[in-house]
Parts: sequence; C-alpha cells; structure tokens
Amino acid sequence: MGELFALLAAVAFALATVLSRRFMVGPNPVAPEAGVFVSIVTNVVVFGVLAGFEGARGALSTLTPQSFLLFVLGGLCGTVAGRNLSYQSVLRIGPSRSTAIRLSNTLFAALIGLVGLRELPRPGQLVGAALITVGLWLVLRERAPGSRGPADPVGVLLAVGGAVGFALGDTLRRAGLQITPSPFVGAAIGAFTALVVQTGWLALWSRPQASERPWRADVLASALANTAAILLLFLGLQRSPVANVAVLYNLQVLLVILLSRWMLRGDEQLGSGLVVGSLVCVAGTAAVLLG
Repeated sequence: MGELFALLAAVAFALATVLSRRFMVGPNPVAPEAGVFVSIVTNVVVFGVLAGFEGARGALSTLTPQSFLLFVLGGLCGTVAGRNLSYQSVLRIGPSRSTAIRLSNTLFAALIGLVGLRELPRPGQLVGAALITVGLWLVLRERAPGSRGPADPVGVLLAVGGAVGFALGDTLRRAGLQITPSPFVGAAIGAFTALVVQTGWLALWSRPQASERPWRADVLASALANTAAILLLFLGLQRSPVANVAVLYNLQVLLVILLSRWMLRGDEQLGSGLVVGSLVCVAGTAAVLLG
C-alpha cells in the first residue's frame, strides 16, 4: 500500500503542477503568488483538521520548543520559499522542465546530510549524482520552444532555488518528526506559518493582479491536488521505506510530461532531450536514494 500511495501522490502532484501552469498563462491569468496563497489556505484547512485529531490522541504532549521551531523553519523553507520559487519557474520555463530541474533536490538533500550530519556518500549515491548531473545537462541544453537558445536562465535558477527550498524543508521536517512523531501536527504548524508569511507578502506588495480571481475552479483544483499529494505522500511514508516511496514519488516528472501533452497542447512543446534527460534524472535519484 505504501508504494501505491507514493504513485498516487506522484499523479496528484503532476496534476497540480500542470494545472498551475494553466491558470498562470490562460486568458485571465492568476499571479503565481496568489496561486501559492490558495494552495497554502487549502493545506491549512486540511492539515489543521487532521492535526486536531492527532492532538486529541495526545500528539501535542510530545511537541517541544525545538520541534516547533523545526516545523516552522520547514514551512518557511519548503512551503514559502520552495513553492513560490517553483510556481515562478513553472510560469517561466513550463511545468515539465521545471519539475525535471527540481529533481536536483535529491543532490541538495545529500549535500545537506554531508555537511550537517557528516553522512559520507556511498558509491551508489555518487553514481546517482553523476546521472542526475548528466540528466540535468540534457534537460538544460534542450532548446526552448520558439526560441533559438536554451531555457530562460532566470526560470532555471528559480527551479534550482525551489529544489534547495524543498530539500531544506524536508530535512527540517524530518528532524522535527524525530522529536515529535506527529506528521500532521508538523504539517499544520508549517502551513500556518506559511500562511502568515504569504499573507504578509501579498499585503506588503499590494499587487492587484495577485489578489484578483484567485478562487477560480482551476486554481482550487490545483491547490486540492497539491494537498492530496502531500497527504498521500505521508500515508506512503507511514507504510513503506522512505527510499522506495521517494523513488516512486519522483516519477512525477514523467507524469507531468504526459499530462502536459494532453492538457497544455499548444502551450508546452517537449523535445526528446527533455524526455531523455528526465528519465536519466529519475534513474539518478533512484541510485542516490537506494544506493
């Protein structure tokens, strides 16, 4: 069941990513930061309810100032920074290329483990890192549709920044769960933190385009799919080894490519380099996680 939940999480995340591209580039586009806001609100509602059930079972008794701070920092890095940067990269370079580049978060997570936890890489992980590097090179050298050059470098940097944010967020959340083993409590704390920061961001910049029409059906559908992906990932991690779940979850990049061909016809044109590079990246992440 854990592996099945991981695959369903990959499908849900791929759907959320493709839908985010649709509402950001459609005839009445919604700003990326407004889409992130709706997504965070959905997370807060769902995770808040689930955290209430965990709290009723005594989960809050294990919450400490240290784990609370780790969950807060995880929300800031993973939800606020990671999600905003990834939405911006989807807008600039498309969902398929952005998702493929964000597979580099496996490398950043391994680097964080090396620096922070003194975890020396195993031979299989080194092979995986090399494969991810080759795969990313194939993805980046693919010419952007309608352009004479490669993908927008700003969009690429945003995707890499999103990968770093997600890697830091995941590491901080795992550290918090070692103290307070209540995933929904941790997720709710991170989501509430993200909501406060995202609301302040929108209010500070007071961008009219960011607050217009954010509660449309496509924006809500993307937000619900993203929340479902996180829930399914939690369920998968509770039932199967982390490495197995992570490998299957990373298949989302291939699902994004398939869904883009169907749902973004005429918008995102995909070349063979992007597809082959994504496959190599998936193989590399599997080697890092299982090696």
